[in-house]
Amino acid sequence: MNVAPSFPTRALVLELNELCPPLLDKYMAEGILPNFKKLHGRSEVFVTTTTDDDLEPWVQWVTFHTGEPQKVHGVNQLDEGGKVSIPALWDKLAEAGRDTLVFGVMNAAPAASKHITLMPDPWSDQVKPSIPDYDAFHSFVRSKVADHANPDAKSGLSQALAFGRFVLSHGLSFATVRKAVGQILAEKTSKRDLKWGRATVLDLLAFDVFAHEYKRLKPEVAFFFGNCVAFYQHRYWRHMDPDAYRVKPSAEEMASYGHAVRSGYVEMDRLIGKAMEMAGDDTAIIFVTALSQQANLAYEDIGGKFVYRARDFDRLLEWIGAPKGWSVQPVMTHEAWASYESEADAIACAEAMEAVMADGKSVFSAKRDGTRVFFCCDFIQKVAEDLSMARADGTAAPFAEFFALVGQVNNSKHHPDGCFWVARPAGSHKVHGETIPLESAAARALEAVGVPA
Repeated sequence: MNVAPSFPTRALVLELNELCPPLLDKYMAEGILPNFKKLHGRSEVFVTTTTDDDLEPWVQWVTFHTGEPQKVHGVNQLDEGGKVSIPALWDKLAEAGRDTLVFGVMNAAPAASKHITLMPDPWSDQVKPSIPDYDAFHSFVRSKVADHANPDAKSGLSQALAFGRFVLSHGLSFATVRKAVGQILAEKTSKRDLKWGRATVLDLLAFDVFAHEYKRLKPEVAFFFGNCVAFYQHRYWRHMDPDAYRVKPSAEEMASYGHAVRSGYVEMDRLIGKAMEMAGDDTAIIFVTALSQQANLAYEDIGGKFVYRARDFDRLLEWIGAPKGWSVQPVMTHEAWASYESEADAIACAEAMEAVMADGKSVFSAKRDGTRVFFCCDFIQKVAEDLSMARADGTAAPFAEFFALVGQVNNSKHHPDGCFWVARPAGSHKVHGETIPLESAAARALEAVGVPA
């Protein structure tokens, strides 16, 4: 799509993962999202849609960033930013001499210009921050996101101290401290399970650092990514809309999780308010969600989807007899990459995984990509507590020794539609009735800052 450039301007691109157009409309109508409503009222409003083959996991952010569909950009999983060779929005902005801050966006390639300051996403291990000082933040957040589903995970003191020093000197706000303290107190004093609220604290921490760097660097265009709502929807859509499901949540679950999704939208509304205040009158605000979500009824016949995560990836790989020399990069809830120096070792690792059986079934799902193996436990139902698994040579071990139950996940699935709002300085409000291809939104984003697509 070729769009003629308009006047140059600054822009703040808010990538709030998978917020749903119908839920935004509902909550704005209820009056609980005043900042979204204000932004909507001054925006050109589009609904994007994608025809990419893979909606699980969400690689559609690469589609938006490059302006090319998945069949062209070739990204299929998380932590594959290093393989993206197509220029992203910030690369095109850099070519035009525009400084950009790219904070937490999904599957970004390494910064290729002095005009680009990059903080990679929390699932990224192969792509590093463009500023070494950022590593204290990125490595800590990555470890927390990667291990959030692991009951045996332990924090390293030195890593936590480095993170603390970083956020204290990079914009940590009193409001976020108050939110974090409130979260800790609620977890310790409530009879309900409220640990899910940590995802909101993480987004607020990230925005504090982003806002600090935005003020320090004064980029002409800045990108910020937030994920708590997407996480809440996947875990708790069933609790938000129990009538849509045959398997109903218990009263105890509803007390703990029934308001999680709504809470996420309210917190992101506050973030939108901060962003509008920070942007000022000369800055365009572009709000993007790439995808949205919908109820997932595919697992109702088996009581919902339950997954298992390795307690210790290194110990597990050692037990199955994988070749030495691996490194492991956890990504989503129970999935990870095992990376090697050679394809031969990666092939042998995948074969060792495929040979592990339990109760007549393969324990692993494994897919090799060059020198890396993407893998997870393939069980999606609760297993017997005394389940045993065995390698090809007959060596057996208790399943529970190596895997922990994460719980019920994927209560929602991805929907191809997403939000794309463009609020220009002194712009007017217009709601477009027809959906547009997600990849075409890239050109519209560039047009908003006066750069040819």
